[in-house]
Amino acid sequence: MALPKIGIPQYELRLISGKSIQYRPFTVKEEKVLLIANESKDQKQISSALRTVLNNCIIQDENPKYQVLVEDLPMFDVEHLFLHIRMKSVGETSDFNVTCEECEGSPTVKTSIDLRNVRIENEDYGESEKIMLTPTVGIEIQYPPFRALLKKSGSTDKSPEENPLLAIDMISECIISIFDDKETYTRKDFSKKEIDDFVDSLSQVHLKKINEFFERMPKLVYDLRVECPCGKVLERKLQGINDFFS
Repeated sequence: MALPKIGIPQYELRLISGKSIQYRPFTVKEEKVLLIANESKDQKQISSALRTVLNNCIIQDENPKYQVLVEDLPMFDVEHLFLHIRMKSVGETSDFNVTCEECEGSPTVKTSIDLRNVRIENEDYGESEKIMLTPTVGIEIQYPPFRALLKKSGSTDKSPEENPLLAIDMISECIISIFDDKETYTRKDFSKKEIDDFVDSLSQVHLKKINEFFERMPKLVYDLRVECPCGKVLERKLQGINDFFS
């Protein structure tokens, strides 16, 4: 005989980029996928698990034109969505361990953080920005979509914030167009090799201009402050999907 089915509530969330979506909490089966990925400490497995679970949890519009794929969202929207789904699924607090380097044996201090107090830094969102590299040549660039991280994460176990080489490689994924005083070239106008060669030709001055744009990218931040039994106050700024994944 068929067992009874348990209804799953639905919620609405306005993403940092302004898009409104409906979602549901993740199920026990999906939580297992996340836990296995988290235990692996493998960036590729974590990213893949997030994509699968979040796509499952989004309540899609019947019209394909308005359907949302997680991999198309900027990374900060993915983090924001995951945080809210996590709170509705397993609770609004999360256990966290901090190591006190000044104590003998570097003991771990356990604490609990209230995820409702996670704040959005650089909340003013601009979808893209035009950056002049020279007086006549510039680029239009967007913040990294999640699909860019999915492409790159297979070659490293570190996030772009932790790996400068990966961050440079991501630039080619974020360029929407390249223009000069005569013409504008969109992504359909150049090959992957051509865009990679263009990025490789940039100087440190050009990279600094581009990095200033990325530094203004919205992000989720939690200011952790906990006192060790030795009396020292431990402070850490939590940010990024790896800090909020557990």
